[in-house]
Amino acid sequence: MQRLNARPGILFLLTFLASSAIAQTESFAVGSAVAAPGTVASGRIDIAPRGDDEGTFIPITVAHGAQPGPTMGLIAGIHGSEYAPILALQKLRPLLDAAELRGTVILVHAANIPAFEGRTIYFGPVDRKNLNRSFPGRPDGTITDRIAHALVQQVISRSDYVMDMHAGDGNEGLRPSYSAYYAEAGSPEVIEKSKRMAIAFGLDTIVAFRGDLTVESAIWCGASAVALDIPAIDIESGQRGLTDDEYVDPIVDGILSVLRDLDMMPGDPTPAADPFIVKDRARVYAKSSGLWTPDPRIKAGDYVTEGARLGVIKDWYGNVVQEAFAPKSGALLILFQSPPVNEGDNLAVIARVEWSPFTRPGED
Repeated sequence: MQRLNARPGILFLLTFLASSAIAQTESFAVGSAVAAPGTVASGRIDIAPRGDDEGTFIPITVAHGAQPGPTMGLIAGIHGSEYAPILALQKLRPLLDAAELRGTVILVHAANIPAFEGRTIYFGPVDRKNLNRSFPGRPDGTITDRIAHALVQQVISRSDYVMDMHAGDGNEGLRPSYSAYYAEAGSPEVIEKSKRMAIAFGLDTIVAFRGDLTVESAIWCGASAVALDIPAIDIESGQRGLTDDEYVDPIVDGILSVLRDLDMMPGDPTPAADPFIVKDRARVYAKSSGLWTPDPRIKAGDYVTEGARLGVIKDWYGNVVQEAFAPKSGALLILFQSPPVNEGDNLAVIARVEWSPFTRPGED
């Protein structure tokens, strides 16, 4: 009996010593959020005033695992009216058990507070700049430049993986939801890891971005990570400022699936089994400003044929100044939904969709 009782005690001691040997020992700080190993802490990154602007802040949470592992940066709210990712991180926070987490998760709850509070689309209300065209930012620039710089310095460059999460903006219809990765930028290892993340996220459509990147040309949030040789994906789930669970929950589920695929959390990932792959996208631009009316017979997510009528732009007096037609056949990924349109606006995005050549993560 003594031998039987002693064996569990020895095994427990060995297990305790092994777990102690690999336990995190240092806290992880981002802005004012300082998380000890095995804890979750929230705080903010302050953007100091400069010139005529009052500055701003970026609300963040740090979940610092009890055991070491990679750091995942989750960024929502680059555009202030893209609400689904912002709400998804609200739901995700209580699901992160730092005691079971391997590594660290940084949650940027809303990157662009001026745009969120100002209820603006695309551009910030202070300097009229698009944050997702302002990376890597400047510490001495306008408020949007400084937000981008802070995100690169304090979140992106400290992450081993990055997810940049969007929705169709307040004026955009977007279907279906998709994950995306840079298929031609970064090292082969970064491309492969990014692709794996895109599949592991679990959405049925994946966009393979084309083209190489440099630090200077990587003006988009996710691109700025890839330019620093950090695997990254973009997520698009939601449209027209809607906050329905059908847009929010897939983001939460997708994040958890990626964390599990990276062995940062216990449980099995739920990757996309046979996703559609978007390799080419055609865009339709406004040739003049005016009032846009989409064709009532189509909506985002529909398959359209080349030459299909997408909508019209009229002047203030009801005169048609532009008819927009599909330049190619494919899935209508994005379609403008609200009347205000400016010359150069992207009215529609049409995707050529192929069946997936991918295997599931972990398969050869």
